[in-house]
Amino acid sequence: MKLRSGVVVMGMLLGVTSLPTVAATFEVPRNFEIMYVDLQSPGKFGGDFKAEVEPGQHQFVVRFNQRVGGGDDGQHFESDPYIIEVDVEQDAELELKAPYFFRKSDAAKYEDNVEFTLVNNASDAELEYDVRMLPHRSGVQQMRNYKAEIRAFTASYTDNAVDGPKPAAEEMMATEELEMLKFWFNKADAQTRKDIRIWMVDNSHQPAQSSTAFEMMTFWFAKASPVDQKAFQVWLLNG
Repeated sequence: MKLRSGVVVMGMLLGVTSLPTVAATFEVPRNFEIMYVDLQSPGKFGGDFKAEVEPGQHQFVVRFNQRVGGGDDGQHFESDPYIIEVDVEQDAELELKAPYFFRKSDAAKYEDNVEFTLVNNASDAELEYDVRMLPHRSGVQQMRNYKAEIRAFTASYTDNAVDGPKPAAEEMMATEELEMLKFWFNKADAQTRKDIRIWMVDNSHQPAQSSTAFEMMTFWFAKASPVDQKAFQVWLLNG
C-alpha cells in the first residue's frame, strides 16, 4: 500500500509540474479585437480576445469592432487601430474595459471617439500605460498595410522621445499659431476632429457639414510656420 501511494503521489506531482505556466494575460471585451501583440498576430482561435505574454514591455494593437443588430438590419462599426504600450508584470491580468452597445447611434458616436481603460485585475496598483491612435487614412481600409504603418508610426514617436527637443525648443514652439491650432481642435466635436485628421493626410477633404472649428483650424494651419505645422501634426498623433 505504501508503494502504491508513493506512485500515485509522484504521478500527481509530475502532472502538476507538466502543466504550462502563464506569465500574464491581456484580454479585451467581445466588441473589441486584438489585432497584434508586438506586431504579431495573436495566433490561435479566440486570440483576438485574449493573449498570453511574458513579463516585460509590450505593444498591443486593438480596435473597436462590433456589429449592432441582426440580419439585413445589422450594421458593422469599426474604429481605427489603437496602440497600447505597457510594461507587463509577472502574473498580470490585463483587461481592457469599454462599453458595449445595443443602439446603432451610440455605436456610431463611440466609433468616432473611442475611450477605454486598461486595468490589472491581479493588482490594486494603478496601471501606467500609453495609448495612441494610428493616424486615420481615407480610402479602402482592407488594402492598408497595418503592420508597416504601425512600425513607421511607432518609430516616429520613439525617435522623438530619444532625439526630442530640449526645454528651450519647447518654449519656442509655444507660438500663437500653434496654440490656436490646439484650441480649435479641442473645441471641435468628434466628427470635426475626424475631418481634421483626414484633412491632414488629404488636404482636398472637406467636411460634409460646415464647421467653424474646421475652418479656423485650416486658417491657422495655413498661417503657421512649417515648424509649427509639424509640431501640431506630432501633437495630433500623440494626443
